[in-house]
Amino acid sequence: MGHEFAEAIQPLFIFGGIAMVIWASAKAKLEHRKLDMIRGQPVETRPAAASEDKILAEMRAMRQQMEQMQSTSHSFDLSFDEALNRLEGRINRLETKSAVTTATPATDTTPNTLRNGQS
Repeated sequence: MGHEFAEAIQPLFIFGGIAMVIWASAKAKLEHRKLDMIRGQPVETRPAAASEDKILAEMRAMRQQMEQMQSTSHSFDLSFDEALNRLEGRINRLETKSAVTTATPATDTTPNTLRNGQS
């Protein structure tokens, strides 16, 4: 029974260890910030206006890329549809051509005559 208990509690120790590492990291970061504030150094801040401008510029660039991809995709769709229509037309012509050639008899019943009317 002791062996089964050890196997059951082992994952708890692993997850507990991971939680302790995360907790210690968060506590150290908080202490580091407190020391920076006491020393009068600025806490990590990012300029809001600069980041917003950067984000807007990235969004514009992504929007342009999306529009370009949509137009490319649209042109590919149109060319694919054109190719399918041409192929379908060719197949239809071949089918009608083969239907016409199979409908006419292969043997000619007219007598063999020369051009000058001689047999």
